[in-house]
Amino acid sequence: MKISVRELAGALGAEVVGNPDLQISGPAEPATATADQIALAMQPAYTEALGKGKARVAILWNGADWRALGLEAAIFVPRPRYALAGVNGIFGRAPEVDAGIHETALVADDAEIGEGAAIGPFVVIGRGVKIGPNARILSHSSIAEEAVIGANALLYNGVRIGARVVIGDDFICHSNAAIGNDGFSFVSPEPGVVEEARAEMQVRTEHRDTEYVRINSLGTVIIGDRVEIGAGATLDRGTIADTVIGEGSKLDNMVHIGHNVRVGRNCLLCGQVGIAGSSTIGDGSVLAGQVGVADHVSVGENVVAAGQTGITSNVPPNRMIMGNPAVKMDTQVDMYKALRRLPRLAKKVAELEARLSKTDTND
Repeated sequence: MKISVRELAGALGAEVVGNPDLQISGPAEPATATADQIALAMQPAYTEALGKGKARVAILWNGADWRALGLEAAIFVPRPRYALAGVNGIFGRAPEVDAGIHETALVADDAEIGEGAAIGPFVVIGRGVKIGPNARILSHSSIAEEAVIGANALLYNGVRIGARVVIGDDFICHSNAAIGNDGFSFVSPEPGVVEEARAEMQVRTEHRDTEYVRINSLGTVIIGDRVEIGAGATLDRGTIADTVIGEGSKLDNMVHIGHNVRVGRNCLLCGQVGIAGSSTIGDGSVLAGQVGVADHVSVGENVVAAGQTGITSNVPPNRMIMGNPAVKMDTQVDMYKALRRLPRLAKKVAELEARLSKTDTND
């Protein structure tokens, strides 16, 4: 596929200068761009790399001298990363799945498949399932009984959707994600090791043979519109109430959502985030990689948690946090600086002790 510079600029809502009729086949990094590609040189730091490539056209930062850079045309964008989303969206290749139901798919007789939907090879769709129009379900995925999936969904290979899960429109789910698993809920006949540890801050040995009994999950998972779930992510159904993911939220690879968790609208949960049961994440919050959230914790709106933050207590809205246990980021930075000074401080204390000891001896 090739499009003109004019067409690309129009799709991005951006300004174009030079020859708008140049044809481009796709984007490339500045140093490796060929003559029919558009170089993504969106910052002055890419000036040198641009000279190494053969691009005739580039997306540039505002104020760049495109002629001095040896280009025949240029597109100027105010927010480069946002423009990148547009460029990759235009040139991206959607999975090729023909509309209709593949001959190897197993679809229950009472399942409702929307107009234009594509059901790939070896897909299994249970009884009472409803799938919206133009959905694409790739090979080896399974959708259990009475699940509902909205319009324009894209399920990559090997996705597992559990019973009674409800998903909105424009849903994207990557390979091997599992949605609607039973929650990790167990209880012992008598107060057990966990309850004792929490209450008394110690553990007695007689609990070693305690057997745990499963608490089955009767709720389900409710997912809003425009949600994306990464590969290998797991979302547990609620015990009684439902687990909920708000519209517009994006979950990275290997994120785990425990039972009864409620994630707000437009949240970003990065790789290996784990949220324990019955916790709440407010709208617009961002949890960086490997953030852990303890059970029954409330995280407010617009909270940003740095990587590997351990959240063990409630977090007010509009706060940047860091560390384990989590504190405000500026406080954590001060604590880290103080920690780095400890060896020098210990050395000084040792020197002072030696001097005092010597003084005492002389006396």
